[in-house]
Amino acid sequence: MWRYAKHAMTIMGMSMLLNLPVWAVAGVDVNVNVGIPLPPPIVVAAPPTMVYLAEPGVYVAVGIPYDLFFVGGRYYYYHGDRWFWAPGYRGPWVHVVGRSVPWGLRRYPIERLHVAREREFHRYTVDGSHYHGRHFAGVAGPHEGRRFER
Repeated sequence: MWRYAKHAMTIMGMSMLLNLPVWAVAGVDVNVNVGIPLPPPIVVAAPPTMVYLAEPGVYVAVGIPYDLFFVGGRYYYYHGDRWFWAPGYRGPWVHVVGRSVPWGLRRYPIERLHVAREREFHRYTVDGSHYHGRHFAGVAGPHEGRRFER
């Protein structure tokens, strides 16, 4: 306890000596740059259709050239052997590592997810308006509106 009081008194003394407000001296700024480039933005004409893949237990975007998934209220984007997450399909993207990637995505290699996506996309296009699988239109960001599942 005395250590924290001593630290606070040192900060206050420094601020008075330098004629700065206490918050100016006590401010903390953490910036970590590990050199992981952000993925390119997802550019689509309309919100992508997200269909449910039962085996991994995730939604996947179909009909677009991106590896885009939805699980646990977040969008996950696989690009350059790395996973990123965002609140909407347009980003902003944050790099995800290890156990932070949902189980359904890290359990299967991306090639196997591609096979499952193509199989479900085929069902979706063949069945058309009679498709009975779970699906919804993707949401660009957290303020666009609620996700609508059909």
